[in-house]
Amino acid sequence: MKQEVLMSDSGKSTSMHIDKTVFWPATIVTLFFGGLFFLYPKESNTILKQIHAYTTNEMGWFFLLFTLAMLVVCLYFAFSKMGNIVLGAKGEKPLFNTFQWLGMILTSGTGGSLLYLGAIEWIWIMDAPPFGVEANSHAAARWASAYGMFHWGPSAWAFYIAAAIPIGYFYYVKKEKNMKMSEYARPLLGKKSDGIIGHTLNFLYIFGLLGGVLSSVALGTPAISSGIAYLLGMAKTNVAIDILVIALWTTIPIFGLVLGLKKGIAKLSDINIWGFVVLLVGILILGPTSFILNQSTEGLGLMLQNFIIMSLQTDMIDKGGFPQGWTVFYMAWWAVYALPFGLFIAKISKGRTIREVVIGGLTAGSFGCMLFYMILPNFGLDLQLTGAADLVKTLNEQGRGGVVIEMLSHLPGGPIVAYLAIGLFTIICLLSYITGHVAVGYSLGAASEKKLSGDQDPQKWNMTFWLLLAGVVSLGLYLLNPQALSPLQTVSIITGFPICFVLLILIMSFMKQLRKDFPEGIPAISKSGEKVFGTENGSVDDSRDDLVMSQLKPGEF
Repeated sequence: MKQEVLMSDSGKSTSMHIDKTVFWPATIVTLFFGGLFFLYPKESNTILKQIHAYTTNEMGWFFLLFTLAMLVVCLYFAFSKMGNIVLGAKGEKPLFNTFQWLGMILTSGTGGSLLYLGAIEWIWIMDAPPFGVEANSHAAARWASAYGMFHWGPSAWAFYIAAAIPIGYFYYVKKEKNMKMSEYARPLLGKKSDGIIGHTLNFLYIFGLLGGVLSSVALGTPAISSGIAYLLGMAKTNVAIDILVIALWTTIPIFGLVLGLKKGIAKLSDINIWGFVVLLVGILILGPTSFILNQSTEGLGLMLQNFIIMSLQTDMIDKGGFPQGWTVFYMAWWAVYALPFGLFIAKISKGRTIREVVIGGLTAGSFGCMLFYMILPNFGLDLQLTGAADLVKTLNEQGRGGVVIEMLSHLPGGPIVAYLAIGLFTIICLLSYITGHVAVGYSLGAASEKKLSGDQDPQKWNMTFWLLLAGVVSLGLYLLNPQALSPLQTVSIITGFPICFVLLILIMSFMKQLRKDFPEGIPAISKSGEKVFGTENGSVDDSRDDLVMSQLKPGEF
């Protein structure tokens, strides 16, 4: 295997090698399932859907309770004395300014799914609303306005942040020499981290993420392709455009990763954020501004008023199926991405306190996503309710991409404004997937390196390999048998169940390590703005004059 020699933080050259126990099993299993789904797509999909139905229906309660627990854990991280701990050593400053940092958190953890689901999800919810509400009624429209904000709100982002805090602590405070889940579980598992349990943790992390990437390709390609076809003056998309889309979001992230975190990924994130701003502000100003603002306010209130029941509804008596089809599905989806996006958020959060990461991550992620679910769905709702457009009919006849085109074509200003809006939407959607895939490639590369420390990035060829693997497998399956992508979507969601246990092990390991590092309790601080620094050997850094070393009781946090 190719070897790279990079410069470590100390300035000494450091040889880097892949971890074959992680790299090869994930590669082989991915290719095996790709071949299996290609040869037997319908049979595979049938079996996997049965497993998925069991997971969401019989185990739905688990996902709902686990999601709420992750949100509580994040709030505990932030508002206990633990929140004062810095993810890094004394004197280490944040790698990125606050705008770039928050922007990278938002764009890495969303992808283009946020845009096209924000545009069309409300139609599906109106057609089959929760709580026994009549389909396509005004009450259904109200719930459609609220549920998107809920599904993409704090509960979703709690998965990412709950993973980011332990990973950041082990990597930047304990100076772990790699970013593998098995190593971070060592305080809890001990020598078992080197055995089958540890290898299983690493495998689930990588395989689940690859399945998630392939799912994104399957979900996002039609919407982007439809936009490109419209811009080219074509009635509908074709295979050539689909190939182009898959090729773009496979290759462009590679260039971003080759340039590095600061030059490549941060710049992509900046462009993406400003694209978000222009698109949303443009629709808000040109569209039905009053309706969007008023209905967004009502939808937010409806979500806040019903947050607990929306979080825990299983609908076992009426058996409407809404929680299983939507809320449980979403929470399983977030679980799949929790570890890799948590790893990425941890890597870019060096020098920040745990409280900053929790509040910044939950706020930027939730509020950013909720803005999309305030503006896009309510613009569509206005068109539907006033009769200006029948987007329900458009979805049934032209698919998801057709809804986006039909919606944006109703912006005032004629064909020129419509063309520009659809073009911007398509570009930003593609760019969003690209920035998300950059985080994915980075996380996959980091998790398969034997050693990685400080400001080191994974080997460029390693990150490139994972992105190419996902791109080649998804493109090959699409070209040879498009139906083969469907079971891949199901696999990624099924993987969410065991990954929840991986995340739980990670958090428990982190808590055990804290008790070891702070045997007399985390130091209290005398005034706002002061911070607590752990050290690599586990003792408290009490070299600062401004830190009051009053202690909690042993084991108390």
